[in-house]
Amino acid sequence: MTKSLFALPALLLALVAPAQAAPALWSVSDEDSTIWLFGSFHLLPPDLEWRTDLFSETLAKADVVYFETDVGPAAQATLGAKSFELGLRDDGKFLAQALPPDVEALLREVSGEYAVPMPLLNTLKPWLASITLTAAVAQRAGLDPNSGVDIVLQREVPAERQAYFETGEEQLALLADGSEQEQTEMLAATLAEVGGMSKMLSKMISAWTRGTPENLAAYFMEDLGTDEAVVMDRLIYDRNERWAETLKGVLADNKNALVVVGAGHMIGDRGVQALLEDAGFEVQRLQ
Repeated sequence: MTKSLFALPALLLALVAPAQAAPALWSVSDEDSTIWLFGSFHLLPPDLEWRTDLFSETLAKADVVYFETDVGPAAQATLGAKSFELGLRDDGKFLAQALPPDVEALLREVSGEYAVPMPLLNTLKPWLASITLTAAVAQRAGLDPNSGVDIVLQREVPAERQAYFETGEEQLALLADGSEQEQTEMLAATLAEVGGMSKMLSKMISAWTRGTPENLAAYFMEDLGTDEAVVMDRLIYDRNERWAETLKGVLADNKNALVVVGAGHMIGDRGVQALLEDAGFEVQRLQ
Protein backbone atom coordinates (compact mmCIF):
# COMPACT_ATOMS: atom_id res chain seq x y z
CA MET A 1 0.00 0.00 0.00
CA THR A 2 2.51 2.56 -1.12
CA LYS A 3 -0.08 5.24 -1.81
CA SER A 4 -1.19 5.49 1.79
CA LEU A 5 2.33 6.64 2.56
CA PHE A 6 2.59 8.67 -0.62
CA ALA A 7 -0.54 10.67 0.32
CA LEU A 8 0.14 10.91 4.05
CA PRO A 9 3.64 11.46 5.46
CA ALA A 10 5.14 9.58 2.53
CA LEU A 11 8.14 7.28 2.20
CA LEU A 12 10.17 7.48 -1.00
CA LEU A 13 13.26 5.64 -2.13
CA ALA A 14 16.49 7.24 -3.30
CA LEU A 15 17.41 7.91 -6.90
CA VAL A 16 19.71 10.16 -8.90
CA ALA A 17 18.03 13.53 -9.33
CA PRO A 18 17.76 15.04 -12.81
CA ALA A 19 20.02 18.00 -13.53
CA GLN A 20 17.10 20.41 -13.88
CA ALA A 21 14.46 19.39 -11.34
CA ALA A 22 11.21 21.35 -11.65
CA PRO A 23 8.22 19.75 -9.89
CA ALA A 24 4.84 20.88 -11.19
CA LEU A 25 3.40 24.18 -9.96
CA TRP A 26 -0.07 25.48 -10.86
CA SER A 27 -1.96 28.72 -10.39
CA VAL A 28 -5.70 28.77 -9.70
CA SER A 29 -7.52 32.08 -10.08
CA ASP A 30 -10.87 33.81 -10.18
CA GLU A 31 -11.60 37.37 -11.25
CA ASP A 32 -9.51 39.04 -8.54
CA SER A 33 -7.34 36.48 -6.69
CA THR A 34 -4.87 33.64 -7.21
CA ILE A 35 -3.58 30.68 -5.26
CA TRP A 36 -0.74 28.32 -6.19
CA LEU A 37 -0.68 24.53 -5.91
CA PHE A 38 2.51 22.49 -5.40
CA GLY A 39 2.57 18.72 -4.90
CA SER A 40 5.19 17.58 -2.38
CA PHE A 41 6.99 14.46 -1.24
CA HIS A 42 7.27 14.08 2.51
CA LEU A 43 10.59 12.18 2.74
CA LEU A 44 13.40 12.76 0.27
CA PRO A 45 17.10 12.03 -0.24
CA PRO A 46 19.14 14.75 1.50
CA ASP A 47 20.94 15.78 -1.70
CA LEU A 48 17.87 16.16 -3.91
CA GLU A 49 17.60 19.72 -5.25
CA TRP A 50 13.92 20.31 -6.02
CA ARG A 51 13.51 24.04 -5.45
CA THR A 52 13.45 26.38 -8.45
CA ASP A 53 13.67 30.17 -8.63
CA LEU A 54 10.00 30.29 -9.61
CA PHE A 55 9.00 28.25 -6.57
CA SER A 56 11.04 30.51 -4.26
CA GLU A 57 9.45 33.61 -5.79
CA THR A 58 5.98 32.10 -5.33
CA LEU A 59 6.71 31.19 -1.72
CA ALA A 60 7.82 34.75 -1.02
CA LYS A 61 4.60 36.18 -2.50
CA ALA A 62 2.27 33.95 -0.49
CA ASP A 63 0.51 35.52 2.48
CA VAL A 64 -0.26 32.06 3.83
CA VAL A 65 1.07 28.57 3.09
CA TYR A 66 -1.37 25.68 3.46
CA PHE A 67 0.01 22.26 4.42
CA GLU A 68 -1.76 18.96 5.01
CA THR A 69 -0.93 19.13 8.71
CA ASP A 70 1.59 20.51 11.21
CA VAL A 71 4.83 18.46 11.07
CA GLY A 72 6.85 20.64 13.44
CA PRO A 73 8.83 19.02 16.31
CA ALA A 74 6.12 19.46 18.96
CA ALA A 75 3.40 18.17 16.63
CA GLN A 76 5.51 15.15 15.66
CA ALA A 77 6.10 14.24 19.30
CA THR A 78 2.39 14.39 20.02
CA LEU A 79 1.57 12.44 16.87
CA GLY A 80 4.11 9.75 17.69
CA ALA A 81 2.57 9.16 21.10
CA LYS A 82 -0.94 9.14 19.60
CA SER A 83 0.06 6.64 16.90
CA PHE A 84 1.10 4.12 19.53
CA GLU A 85 -2.04 4.79 21.53
CA LEU A 86 -4.13 3.97 18.45
CA GLY A 87 -1.83 1.35 16.95
CA LEU A 88 -1.06 -1.00 19.85
CA ARG A 89 -3.07 -4.21 19.90
CA ASP A 90 -5.82 -4.38 22.48
CA ASP A 91 -7.46 -7.71 21.66
CA GLY A 92 -5.13 -10.02 23.58
CA LYS A 93 -3.65 -11.47 20.37
CA PHE A 94 -0.25 -11.14 18.76
CA LEU A 95 -0.35 -9.66 15.26
CA ALA A 96 0.93 -12.93 13.82
CA GLN A 97 -2.02 -14.79 15.34
CA ALA A 98 -4.51 -12.45 13.67
CA LEU A 99 -3.12 -12.80 10.13
CA PRO A 100 -3.75 -15.39 7.42
CA PRO A 101 -0.90 -17.96 7.34
CA ASP A 102 0.59 -16.69 4.06
CA VAL A 103 0.64 -13.08 5.31
CA GLU A 104 2.17 -14.16 8.62
CA ALA A 105 4.93 -16.05 6.81
CA LEU A 106 5.74 -13.06 4.63
CA LEU A 107 5.67 -10.77 7.67
CA ARG A 108 8.32 -12.90 9.38
CA GLU A 109 10.44 -12.91 6.23
CA VAL A 110 10.31 -9.12 5.78
CA SER A 111 10.81 -8.59 9.52
CA GLY A 112 14.09 -10.48 9.34
CA GLU A 113 15.22 -8.87 6.10
CA TYR A 114 14.77 -5.32 7.42
CA ALA A 115 15.70 -5.99 11.06
CA VAL A 116 12.32 -5.00 12.50
CA PRO A 117 11.86 -7.33 15.49
CA MET A 118 8.83 -9.63 15.42
CA PRO A 119 8.22 -9.02 19.16
CA LEU A 120 7.67 -5.35 18.29
CA LEU A 121 5.48 -6.05 15.25
CA ASN A 122 3.39 -8.52 17.25
CA THR A 123 2.27 -5.70 19.54
CA LEU A 124 0.94 -3.58 16.64
CA LYS A 125 -2.28 -3.37 14.70
CA PRO A 126 -1.83 -4.07 10.97
CA TRP A 127 -1.90 -0.42 9.88
CA LEU A 128 0.93 0.59 12.21
CA ALA A 129 2.93 -2.52 11.34
CA SER A 130 2.65 -1.51 7.67
CA ILE A 131 3.90 2.02 8.39
CA THR A 132 6.73 0.68 10.59
CA LEU A 133 7.98 -1.71 7.91
CA THR A 134 7.83 0.88 5.15
CA ALA A 135 9.79 3.29 7.35
CA ALA A 136 12.45 0.58 7.73
CA VAL A 137 12.68 0.27 3.94
CA ALA A 138 13.10 4.04 3.65
CA GLN A 139 15.75 4.16 6.37
CA ARG A 140 17.80 1.47 4.65
CA ALA A 141 17.57 3.49 1.44
CA GLY A 142 19.22 6.41 3.26
CA LEU A 143 16.28 8.79 3.26
CA ASP A 144 16.23 11.71 5.67
CA PRO A 145 12.76 12.63 7.00
CA ASN A 146 14.09 16.12 7.66
CA SER A 147 14.60 16.58 3.90
CA GLY A 148 10.92 16.25 3.04
CA VAL A 149 9.36 19.28 1.36
CA ASP A 150 6.84 19.90 4.12
CA ILE A 151 9.32 19.78 7.00
CA VAL A 152 11.84 21.95 5.14
CA LEU A 153 9.24 24.61 4.37
CA GLN A 154 7.65 24.59 7.80
CA ARG A 155 11.07 25.37 9.26
CA GLU A 156 11.35 28.39 6.97
CA VAL A 157 7.85 29.83 6.96
CA PRO A 158 6.90 31.78 10.11
CA ALA A 159 4.18 30.09 12.13
CA GLU A 160 1.78 32.98 11.58
CA ARG A 161 1.96 32.36 7.80
CA GLN A 162 1.13 28.65 8.09
CA ALA A 163 -2.29 27.01 7.84
CA TYR A 164 -3.33 23.35 7.83
CA PHE A 165 -6.13 21.38 6.22
CA GLU A 166 -6.12 18.67 8.92
CA THR A 167 -4.86 17.88 12.39
CA GLY A 168 -2.36 15.09 12.93
CA GLU A 169 -5.00 13.10 14.77
CA GLU A 170 -7.35 13.39 11.80
CA GLN A 171 -4.62 12.02 9.54
CA LEU A 172 -3.96 9.11 11.89
CA ALA A 173 -7.66 8.30 11.96
CA LEU A 174 -7.62 7.81 8.19
CA LEU A 175 -5.54 4.67 8.80
CA ALA A 176 -6.46 3.69 12.35
CA ASP A 177 -10.22 3.79 11.71
CA GLY A 178 -10.05 1.28 8.87
CA SER A 179 -11.69 -2.09 9.45
CA GLU A 180 -9.56 -5.06 10.48
CA GLN A 181 -9.94 -6.41 6.96
CA GLU A 182 -8.82 -3.13 5.37
CA GLN A 183 -5.83 -2.92 7.69
CA THR A 184 -4.85 -6.52 6.99
CA GLU A 185 -5.11 -5.90 3.24
CA MET A 186 -2.94 -2.81 3.65
CA LEU A 187 -0.28 -4.81 5.49
CA ALA A 188 -0.44 -7.68 3.00
CA ALA A 189 -0.03 -5.23 0.08
CA THR A 190 2.93 -3.56 1.79
CA LEU A 191 4.62 -6.91 2.38
CA ALA A 192 4.03 -7.99 -1.21
CA GLU A 193 5.40 -4.72 -2.60
CA VAL A 194 8.60 -4.53 -0.54
CA GLY A 195 10.72 -6.16 -3.25
CA GLY A 196 9.55 -3.80 -5.99
CA MET A 197 9.03 -0.71 -3.86
CA SER A 198 12.38 0.83 -4.75
CA LYS A 199 11.79 0.61 -8.50
CA MET A 200 8.22 1.91 -8.41
CA LEU A 201 8.88 4.79 -6.05
CA SER A 202 12.01 5.74 -7.95
CA LYS A 203 9.82 6.10 -11.02
CA MET A 204 7.37 8.22 -9.03
CA ILE A 205 9.93 10.59 -7.63
CA SER A 206 11.66 10.89 -11.00
CA ALA A 207 8.34 11.86 -12.59
CA TRP A 208 7.78 14.38 -9.81
CA THR A 209 11.19 16.05 -10.08
CA ARG A 210 10.93 16.25 -13.87
CA GLY A 211 7.55 17.95 -13.65
CA THR A 212 5.64 15.21 -15.46
CA PRO A 213 2.50 14.65 -13.36
CA GLU A 214 0.96 12.65 -16.21
CA ASN A 215 3.70 10.02 -15.76
CA LEU A 216 3.32 10.20 -12.00
CA ALA A 217 -0.39 9.54 -12.41
CA ALA A 218 0.30 6.51 -14.60
CA TYR A 219 2.70 5.01 -12.04
CA PHE A 220 0.30 5.84 -9.25
CA MET A 221 -2.61 4.06 -10.92
CA GLU A 222 -0.39 1.12 -11.94
CA ASP A 223 0.41 0.61 -8.28
CA LEU A 224 -3.24 0.89 -7.23
CA GLY A 225 -4.91 -2.51 -7.02
CA THR A 226 -8.64 -3.04 -7.03
CA ASP A 227 -8.55 -4.15 -3.39
CA GLU A 228 -7.22 -0.72 -2.46
CA ALA A 229 -9.82 1.39 -4.27
CA VAL A 230 -12.13 1.90 -1.29
CA VAL A 231 -9.20 2.80 0.95
CA MET A 232 -7.90 5.27 -1.64
CA ASP A 233 -11.23 7.05 -1.73
CA ARG A 234 -10.79 7.77 1.98
CA LEU A 235 -7.06 8.53 1.85
CA ILE A 236 -6.95 10.76 -1.22
CA TYR A 237 -10.12 11.52 -3.14
CA ASP A 238 -12.45 12.39 -0.26
CA ARG A 239 -9.76 14.63 1.18
CA ASN A 240 -9.23 16.33 -2.17
CA GLU A 241 -12.88 17.29 -2.21
CA ARG A 242 -12.73 18.74 1.30
CA TRP A 243 -9.57 20.69 0.50
CA ALA A 244 -11.05 22.04 -2.72
CA GLU A 245 -14.00 23.41 -0.75
CA THR A 246 -11.60 25.13 1.66
CA LEU A 247 -9.66 26.64 -1.23
CA LYS A 248 -12.81 28.06 -2.78
CA GLY A 249 -13.16 30.04 0.44
CA VAL A 250 -9.52 31.15 0.26
CA LEU A 251 -10.09 32.50 -3.24
CA ALA A 252 -13.27 34.23 -2.10
CA ASP A 253 -11.27 35.94 0.67
CA ASN A 254 -8.71 37.20 -1.89
CA LYS A 255 -5.75 35.66 -0.09
CA ASN A 256 -2.42 34.96 -1.80
CA ALA A 257 -1.98 31.35 -0.72
CA LEU A 258 0.52 28.64 -1.63
CA VAL A 259 -0.81 25.10 -1.15
CA VAL A 260 1.79 22.38 -0.45
CA VAL A 261 0.30 18.89 -0.16
CA GLY A 262 1.32 15.38 -1.20
CA ALA A 263 1.88 15.00 -4.94
CA GLY A 264 -0.67 12.19 -5.04
CA HIS A 265 -3.37 14.80 -4.44
CA MET A 266 -2.46 16.65 -7.64
CA ILE A 267 -2.89 13.93 -10.24
CA GLY A 268 -5.75 12.71 -12.38
CA ASP A 269 -9.26 14.01 -12.90
CA ARG A 270 -9.94 13.88 -9.15
CA GLY A 271 -6.86 15.90 -8.22
CA VAL A 272 -7.26 19.16 -6.32
CA GLN A 273 -6.54 21.38 -9.32
CA ALA A 274 -8.92 19.35 -11.51
CA LEU A 275 -11.73 19.76 -8.96
CA LEU A 276 -11.16 23.52 -8.86
CA GLU A 277 -11.12 23.73 -12.64
CA ASP A 278 -14.40 21.80 -12.76
CA ALA A 279 -15.80 24.37 -10.31
CA GLY A 280 -15.12 27.14 -12.83
CA PHE A 281 -11.75 28.50 -11.71
CA GLU A 282 -8.96 29.19 -14.19
CA VAL A 283 -6.10 26.70 -13.73
CA GLN A 284 -2.72 27.32 -15.36
CA ARG A 285 0.42 25.20 -15.30
CA LEU A 286 3.35 27.48 -14.39
CA GLN A 287 6.18 24.94 -14.03
